[in-house]
Amino acid sequence: MSPPTDSTDLSEFEPHSSREPVALRPYDSRVPEPMNNYNLPSDRKIIEDKLRLLREHFPTFANKSADDLEDLLRYEDLFQAHIDGLEQVQLTRTLEYELRVENESLAEINLTAEPELKKMRDKVAELQAVAGSLTTRLYELVQEHVDLQKPYSPQTLIQRMNDEANQLDIKSNEVLDNFRNHNGTIGLAECDDFIKQYKQLRKSYHSLDARHQLAAAAHRSGKLVGVPTMDR
Repeated sequence: MSPPTDSTDLSEFEPHSSREPVALRPYDSRVPEPMNNYNLPSDRKIIEDKLRLLREHFPTFANKSADDLEDLLRYEDLFQAHIDGLEQVQLTRTLEYELRVENESLAEINLTAEPELKKMRDKVAELQAVAGSLTTRLYELVQEHVDLQKPYSPQTLIQRMNDEANQLDIKSNEVLDNFRNHNGTIGLAECDDFIKQYKQLRKSYHSLDARHQLAAAAHRSGKLVGVPTMDR
């Protein structure tokens, strides 16, 4: 369409001396391209698609006249006033204000609770120190208990039984050697004493040795548990 040739006064569309034109940013690719009455697409479907996008994404702009749209593009304060009046912008600013108020309220609550939190932290540190001291004392008592149990551990008792059995074996052999090496005449009473003593020593030896063998076998098989070691 060619520009009008009549002498119609178009001065009202020129920038006012008190308002400077604003250099607008490029349109987002997702936003319908700008249209004007001087460069319309030839395809009607393209025009209808652009109008549909305009009504969907910018309903407030779709209801304005061409003159109003030109004024919005020309004057920054008018454009800003229109943007500020959009429902989405007002809702966003309302949410921003509410969020700021809520954050300020939480900050005041946190600042109010700061002295009490410091007291609680100091108390916790004190209790941790006491707990550490008690833990150390507990380990000491456990170690003392383990040390007291060591003489009565299965390993110690088994070794003691073995030593006692060996002592009985040595003693019975000494009694036998003394009887054999006796130089004088041996009477019947002395023979009876030797038999009783030797018999009692060997009986005690075999009994203790048998118990030692059974206890050692049970300990090797895990049926006898020793004194546990203390893990730190």
